Amino acid sequence: MIPLRISPLACLLGALSTAAWAHADTADLIVHNAKVWTVDDSRPVAQAVSIRAGRILRVGANDEVFRDRGPATRLIDVKGALVLPGFIDAHTHFENAADWLFNLSLYGVTSQDELIERLREKTARIPKGLWITGGDLGAYAAWDAQAHGEKPADIEPDLAKVDAVSPDHPVLLRRADLAYFANSKALALARIDRDTPDPRGGRFGRERGTGQLNGMLFGRAAERVVQLVPPPTIERKLIGARAALADLAKSGITSIHDIARIDAVTQTQLFPTFVERSYSDVRLFEELRRRGELTVRVYPMLTLRSWSGLARVGIAPGSGDEWIRYGALKGFVDGMMMREPFADNPRFSGGFTFRVVDEATMREDIVAADRAGFDAGLHVLGDRAHGLLLDWFEAAVRRNPPRDRRFRLIHAWFPSPADVRRAGALRLIADITPQHLIDEIPTLEKQLGAERARFAFPWRALADAGVRLNIVSDWPGGYAEQTPTALSPVENIFMAVTRRGLDGRPAGGFHPEQALTVEEAVRGYTVNPAFASREEGLKGTIAERKLADLVVLSKDILTVPVAEIPSARVLYTILGGRIVYEAPPAPGGKP
Repeated sequence: MIPLRISPLACLLGALSTAAWAHADTADLIVHNAKVWTVDDSRPVAQAVSIRAGRILRVGANDEVFRDRGPATRLIDVKGALVLPGFIDAHTHFENAADWLFNLSLYGVTSQDELIERLREKTARIPKGLWITGGDLGAYAAWDAQAHGEKPADIEPDLAKVDAVSPDHPVLLRRADLAYFANSKALALARIDRDTPDPRGGRFGRERGTGQLNGMLFGRAAERVVQLVPPPTIERKLIGARAALADLAKSGITSIHDIARIDAVTQTQLFPTFVERSYSDVRLFEELRRRGELTVRVYPMLTLRSWSGLARVGIAPGSGDEWIRYGALKGFVDGMMMREPFADNPRFSGGFTFRVVDEATMREDIVAADRAGFDAGLHVLGDRAHGLLLDWFEAAVRRNPPRDRRFRLIHAWFPSPADVRRAGALRLIADITPQHLIDEIPTLEKQLGAERARFAFPWRALADAGVRLNIVSDWPGGYAEQTPTALSPVENIFMAVTRRGLDGRPAGGFHPEQALTVEEAVRGYTVNPAFASREEGLKGTIAERKLADLVVLSKDILTVPVAEIPSARVLYTILGGRIVYEAPPAPGGKP
């Protein structure tokens, strides 16, 4: 390739053009009287930001920025609030979140009152006429009873009470024992009434004495209703997607790296299992954009197994634009793979995840995707799994020409000290999920032993080794909806710097020597994920000509007592200079 040569005159003209753009016109929006923490080392702190045409025009003191004020400029006086680059969540499952709008997670529900309250909250968010499904009602209590050799108590929803809070929504709920419950609206749509005979292999629950239906469905009677739930059309998904976008904006998130798939490629391939489970269909983002409703920038992390079909549909590393941009592929190594002496622990004796054909195929997919210029990121849990993945990354480096690689360890549970050193030598990126640590704390020492548990989630060690850390939510949580994760960046930042749950436990944090600083955690939500998607020139810091994606917080999380971090409210979320979320006034009118 012939190198591109740029003359000194061209450089001068370019600089003059940039200066002219930056200062020849007035701003659309000015945010002032702020503490602006830019995450830009060349100018870390400022008072104000001006914005024009979706880009940052100027960053500086109030009087400097007010030079850009014009008669049509909107002014926002944030009264000392903290302004940060818009948060970037580098690991989400957007379509799962959209689908969860219509589902109730009932694993921990143990009473009628709790069920009714959850259902009441759900019906308030869902348009009338749409189905609400959910499960597994009472599962945690049932499993606990079984573990102690007891018969679990079955929860039978009260049909009249359920109908009272869901008169306009068909409701179908699965119980822990796999029996189902349907409200009267669902039964009516299924044309099931008191006179409907029980099907072979099943029965309808009835009130003793009267024979009236009570909503319970057993065996094939349940199948009959389950099969009538309408398919998730694009219009239904868009309803859930709008709710998901609202949640993102309310949390101050302006960009996501979403686990996604390209349907045009999917339809041409044969997979051994449901490889693309939990991968969002990119058409959902494209349709939201077409309708002018997309309020988050998207970096789809596409299926690793599909790498060879992407060029056919015009997708190459770096293709796309400021709204939807491509460049990374996502795969899975394992469910949990540990080296000895943990092989006798049932949880750690697993092998590859169902998505892996075999080790050789996984290695060759990574090498070939790297050769094509894609950055690979893989879900990896366990020291044995880390060792294998690092071998595969090293194979790609060894077999392919040199390039700027931005490979990722996703979640990075339980790497060994040697794995951490190798990851640092490869200059890898790690997506860490604070909620995962909090969920695992109660059993870590029992499962791993005290010494191994100390290094189970080694965030400080990774950072010190030279691994760049993204803090990610894995939103909305586990596929089966058992373990929802915290979406809020300020909550995840709190967990990352304290290694405690939002309830403050365990006191002192779980091995706090592995915690991050608040500044490091903020970088994990801003400049680091921008780097991971090769968009550090566009976003992740507050600097002139970058995208005007900002979040305004009610508290300075950099200086307040750490315990106050989760209570910081998002006051404004600004995307491309447009306010996509503005908080309602707090009680007493205080920020």
